[in-house]
Amino acid sequence: MFKFLLIFFGFVFLFCSLFGFSVGRSVKSILFGNPQGKSQDTSQRGRQAQKNTTKASRKKVIPKDEGEYVDYEEVKD
Repeated sequence: MFKFLLIFFGFVFLFCSLFGFSVGRSVKSILFGNPQGKSQDTSQRGRQAQKNTTKASRKKVIPKDEGEYVDYEEVKD
């Protein structure tokens, strides 16, 4: 029973600490400005680069003049 209470209060303390940290960060950003604005610009550039990468990866690797047509035949056992 004592171990259960210890674990329970440990989780409650952890939750309260994380919640307090989150509220503290919010208050700090309201009072002293939002330093995350710079990181948002960086993340937008990262997303743009990712879009460019995915477009480039969609290009065909094998040229059109390479390869040959093969007739399809279904084989029944």
